[in-house]
Amino acid sequence: MSTNMVGDSAQSLIVLDVGLGRSVAGKSSKEVFSGGAILAVSPDGTHVKTILEDANLVSLPDGVVYNKHDGRLYYTNMGVPPLNDGSVCSVGLDGSAPRTVLAKSQVHTPKQLALDAESGKLYISDREGMRVVRCNLDGSHLETLVQNGNMSNPDERQDATKWCVGMALSKKHGLFYWTQKGPPKSGKGAIYCAPMTGTGLRVPTCVLDNLPEPIDVEVDDDSNTLFWTDRGEIPYGNTFNKLNLSGSGTAPATAKVDDITGLRYEILAQHFDEAIGLAGDRKNGRWFVSDMGGNIWMFDKEGGQKTKILEDQNRAFTGIALV
Repeated sequence: MSTNMVGDSAQSLIVLDVGLGRSVAGKSSKEVFSGGAILAVSPDGTHVKTILEDANLVSLPDGVVYNKHDGRLYYTNMGVPPLNDGSVCSVGLDGSAPRTVLAKSQVHTPKQLALDAESGKLYISDREGMRVVRCNLDGSHLETLVQNGNMSNPDERQDATKWCVGMALSKKHGLFYWTQKGPPKSGKGAIYCAPMTGTGLRVPTCVLDNLPEPIDVEVDDDSNTLFWTDRGEIPYGNTFNKLNLSGSGTAPATAKVDDITGLRYEILAQHFDEAIGLAGDRKNGRWFVSDMGGNIWMFDKEGGQKTKILEDQNRAFTGIALV
């Protein structure tokens, strides 16, 4: 165990353990679905440290971002399904000074989130809430940007094609991107975008559809490229993927499918175990992906040299961030 890994000059991975890989023997369903932990992991996987593991503060965590301006992690708690008891919290890199950003029930099932550090805003995908919300870092000025359905309607709430999951921002295009995963292994997933500026509900633009089950998403403004994980059915699911964007950022660079693969995007890496989180290390030309099987993977920017840096079958990893 490393005691000084977080906060030193070396890079660290912040990884969320949703808690579902642990033994269920002798536990109530409430105990099973109310755990989780925030971990710091060295980029080579050799050092693992628990930052926070408290059921009152970490309950099925899913998404995490780091704000270098205040030195805090912002993370989502999905809460106990199917209750409307999700929350968003923050904590120091050393586990100190935990705070509630959005209290339970202010968001239904918050998933991945993205930080606009310049404006001090968090963008959050709310799965069963079927929406994208935005708020200040202290939780104030909570607003709904996208609403796909009526949360009080159980039929709509159970329609997984309306579920918002991944979240990323493009300051270059002034857009936020999110995934709607669809039912498991269904091929009904999609990636959407909408303007960051403006007032009221945004009109979504579909960037790409008919995807196996897209989860987390990230944008590289320098290369005008979209990357995402997909936990859908093999061979096209459980993959790490890349899409070159158009000049506006609202569509693929070309509408033409590849002559050989028949796809409008590239699959760079395969064979994950329910892929969830991704974190790009552009300085060193590498990516990290976390999966529900308790694995963390590292590979180069083209998907080569894929290496499992950590395996722990007692954990189920969701969100991941590089600090």
